[in-house]
Amino acid sequence: MFNKRKWLPALVCSAAAVLLTGGSIVRVYGGSVSDARPFRAAALTAEAGTAAKTAQTSAAPGAGEQPSAADAVSAAGAEAAANAIAAAGWNANAAPELNSNAAAGMNANPGSAKAQASEAAGTQDEQLLFRSNAFTMPEDAVQNVPPAAIRPGYDKIADDGGLALYMNRKTLAIQVQLKATGYVWSSEPDRSDLQKEELNDDWRNAMLSPFILDYYMEDATRVSSNYKSLHGKVTAMKPIANGMEIACELPDIRTKLTVRVKLDKGSLVITLPNGSIEEQGSSRLASIQLYPFLGAVRQASVPGYLFVPDGSGALIRFADNHTQYDEPYVGQIYGSDIAVTDLAGVGNVVQYPIFGIVRGVKHNAMMGIVEDGKTNADIVAYPSGVNTNFYWISARFNIRYGYFQPTSQTMGGINTFTQAKTEGDKQVRYRLLSGAQADYAGMARAYRGYLEERGMMPDKRAATPGEDVPVQVALLGGDIEPGVLGSHVVKMTTFADAQAILADLRKAGVHNIEAVLEGWSKDGMNGARPPAPGFAGGLGGPGGFKRLIDFAGREGIGLYLYADYTNLLSGSPRVDTRGDAVRMITGRLIEYPYVSKYVSDLFKDMKGYYLSPYTALKLARNDFQAFAGEGVRAVALAGAGSELFSDYHKGKTINRTEAASLYGKLADEASGRSIRLALYEPNDYMLRAAGAYFGMPVESMQYMYESDTVPFVPMVLHGFVDYFADYANNDADPELDLLRLIDYGASPSFIVTKEPASKLQNTPSGELFTSAYADWAPEIKRQYDEVNAVLKKVRGAAMTGRTVVRYGVVKVSYDNGVDVWVNYTGSDYSDGRITVKAKSALAAGGGRS
Repeated sequence: MFNKRKWLPALVCSAAAVLLTGGSIVRVYGGSVSDARPFRAAALTAEAGTAAKTAQTSAAPGAGEQPSAADAVSAAGAEAAANAIAAAGWNANAAPELNSNAAAGMNANPGSAKAQASEAAGTQDEQLLFRSNAFTMPEDAVQNVPPAAIRPGYDKIADDGGLALYMNRKTLAIQVQLKATGYVWSSEPDRSDLQKEELNDDWRNAMLSPFILDYYMEDATRVSSNYKSLHGKVTAMKPIANGMEIACELPDIRTKLTVRVKLDKGSLVITLPNGSIEEQGSSRLASIQLYPFLGAVRQASVPGYLFVPDGSGALIRFADNHTQYDEPYVGQIYGSDIAVTDLAGVGNVVQYPIFGIVRGVKHNAMMGIVEDGKTNADIVAYPSGVNTNFYWISARFNIRYGYFQPTSQTMGGINTFTQAKTEGDKQVRYRLLSGAQADYAGMARAYRGYLEERGMMPDKRAATPGEDVPVQVALLGGDIEPGVLGSHVVKMTTFADAQAILADLRKAGVHNIEAVLEGWSKDGMNGARPPAPGFAGGLGGPGGFKRLIDFAGREGIGLYLYADYTNLLSGSPRVDTRGDAVRMITGRLIEYPYVSKYVSDLFKDMKGYYLSPYTALKLARNDFQAFAGEGVRAVALAGAGSELFSDYHKGKTINRTEAASLYGKLADEASGRSIRLALYEPNDYMLRAAGAYFGMPVESMQYMYESDTVPFVPMVLHGFVDYFADYANNDADPELDLLRLIDYGASPSFIVTKEPASKLQNTPSGELFTSAYADWAPEIKRQYDEVNAVLKKVRGAAMTGRTVVRYGVVKVSYDNGVDVWVNYTGSDYSDGRITVKAKSALAAGGGRS
């Protein structure tokens, strides 16, 4: 029911919590208290508003003192605003009106300075908010992009009509030219830019190398190096179809490998064949990045940004003046392999293995897609200020992993690393984009096309504009509560209650409902994982469920049973923990506290484990057969679509690539039973099976080096699958969050119960603070009506573009000719043709196909 990746281990309040740190208020979107560093910009934003409001309230109410109140607001607000802008890496010159407008407004009517001071404080807060990295900035109308040309010393090695590939045979550096525009992308930074850098030998060598790598020494020490520093040399170079194959030797660590560069179907493809790696000494490769500085930009020498797949999507804009950052962005494709790293190694999860660079918005862009080896790869993005003044981004392929091997019961042990190489070749495909395609929206369209070409997208839904959008309503049946004689199930929503709730929503005009039934078994939501098929007698039993599913069928309501074949609870009767739970490379079970102590200390002995993908497939196959027999036609599948790990059970070890394949087969089992799947945050390899997408991210982590949050994932998927944001029960700012749903094309979702949430306080679902349908019914209706009024006009349409016309005002374009306008601000917006009221949205246009 809840996403463990979004738990707050040190502070559990809700999906959007407030953390007091350093005297400032910081909005926390996930992670622990130690993760507060990235949110410093938000803290400074809060300081700006606090300073202004303090100045306002400290002024005496006498008429003669009114100008000093305005002056105090302007001065205090200006200083705090400047601090926030500088800390976030924003261009202070882009927002000169922040304080001048406030001052002008207050001076216009000195008779009401107190009211104007309050309004100015709010305006300044709002302006800072929409300039923060929680939103997207407008683009400069003029983008001065320096020309890029083929450099001396490069030979053409391939030409496919659209692209031309060049190589410097001495340095192995490459350049690729988009022939339609003549623009050239280089793997080696311009020498004039390098001369401006004060780099040590290793970093200078790295930037002039065809690859950089880490390796393990015999004692498990991890060392970073590169082709040049390791005195790499070419042992063979031979042409291949539309490219070149280079055999390299690294004598310092007695290692050999081969790199292939070629043009393929309008793309540049760079490959490291796994079988080409030969390690003859005691050192072993840990990771490698192929041509990592392809497209690198020094500071703001070129306007543009890096695109990183963080949450819904994020940008890192190029800037000359910025904070000195401590570390790069590292996104772990499909998350870390917890069978090696344990849960302590969980970091930024990337569901779609894509990244990009824009060199001049609407001019030039390059999109990288990790194709092979992605189950053991990361996306690494370096902002200027981390080691060098260059912005660069690449895929990092993990060849081996380090881990701690216990050697005693007292947790003594040694640091070591996996002996076998990770499976498969390592490959990245680069697509060059230009003109209207050269921004994050163009990348989203190109990536959508890529997924379609490979049969990885869901079947495009047959919805038409004007059809109501859906709303997700999760219904919690019951959950366990400890008692004197053992645990019992707290009844929250019977099947009859669920039917009454759905009927009431239909009567209220909410016609398109995707309902998810959770906690439907005799063990409630968390009494057994995975639960056996069979409906709780206390909720109405098989008869009550039959009446509910028949009602849903008559009313056209999608009714899903919630199922999780990833998490395992000790004591669950269907599984044996020792035989069915995932084992780490150390031989130990992956064990975690199933219920956080910050939710309840009543379940401190309740241990959670991860279910082997083999067992998951076997149980799901049996369950889908049983579900089909009960008339179930839809299942909401948690975990299996989004979590991926190896299993080191002796005799049945599987790697992550094999695990992904097993989950694919699990989805095929559902399809074979005519069961539609809704998936929670599915990874790319599971998208084809998604009949609905639950838990769509609508924000990024907002690290300080990230300048913008963008709806990249929604732009890829809109029109192909219905997607729903997290439960609105958790929203900290419902008005703003609702506008974001419309901006991102997402449908709302809620979790409700017949009984009040207070009854859950001694259950594992105790983190659900508010759920009573009687309380939420009006809000569900209100939010649904607001979203539906706009988004039904683009139902089934694909997003084609997104323009921020000014801070806080967005236009999203669809392929049916409709533009959705969203005005987040407190002022009306008009361009002479369209007027969008403050804090509202509308759809305009239409007729294109």
